[in-house]
Amino acid sequence: MSRPPTQKRPKLTRKQEQDAYKIVTARDLGQCQRCGRFGPTDRDHRQNRDAWNTTVANLQLLGSAFGCGCHIWKTENPAQAIAAGFSAPRWADPAEWPAKRHGVGWVLYYDAPVDGAWWKPITEEQARALMAGEEEHRDPDR
Repeated sequence: MSRPPTQKRPKLTRKQEQDAYKIVTARDLGQCQRCGRFGPTDRDHRQNRDAWNTTVANLQLLGSAFGCGCHIWKTENPAQAIAAGFSAPRWADPAEWPAKRHGVGWVLYYDAPVDGAWWKPITEEQARALMAGEEEHRDPDR
């Protein structure tokens, strides 16, 4: 559920951040979520890093400069990265902003597993509607 704009988000502890990094590294299995290559990857914040957003829903693995370079592509092409599902705008809640996973397609990431899953698959039409503000995501399981 979206947080009211006036409600302050709590700063995460170092342990909470480390736990999120470990979970995402295991969830993404060392694979770049943009191109699918295995090899050197970076733990990337879909929405630029802040004191409150090193969460599982906001993290993904992207190929590092020593791998496929997809992390560099995302950084150098912010508008394209948002449209392609590899970045979330500053104003968005990453848990409600669609993401693209290699080999899966469009998803909404969870911060904690729901029935053993770390994401919920959605259609491209749902993803585009959410990004355009035409649909509001409300998942009763979260």
